[in-house]
Amino acid sequence: MAAANPAKTLQDELTCPICLEYFKDPVSLDCDHNFCRACITQFWEGLATNVFCPQCRATFPQRNLRLNRQLRNIVKAVRELRLPSGRELESERLGARGFKPKQV
Repeated sequence: MAAANPAKTLQDELTCPICLEYFKDPVSLDCDHNFCRACITQFWEGLATNVFCPQCRATFPQRNLRLNRQLRNIVKAVRELRLPSGRELESERLGARGFKPKQV
């Protein structure tokens, strides 16, 4: 079985599942899922008691966010490689679809 495109796999791993951009100030939850600090903070806005992970739905009694320095450094390195984020790839795909010439 052929492996998936390594660049695409890397992009997926470095993309926040909430904003679909490369992680900005990545934090880990107690379930080990990662999010941008601003994204998860906004997601939890208005929740008075237990908070939960948007990916696995695990609940937590407190808002425990751990800075993920290693992930932050990897995202920084990939940005320097100029690989597009998941959202950028999606807009390119949708944009290209709209400009395909009709076949006669």
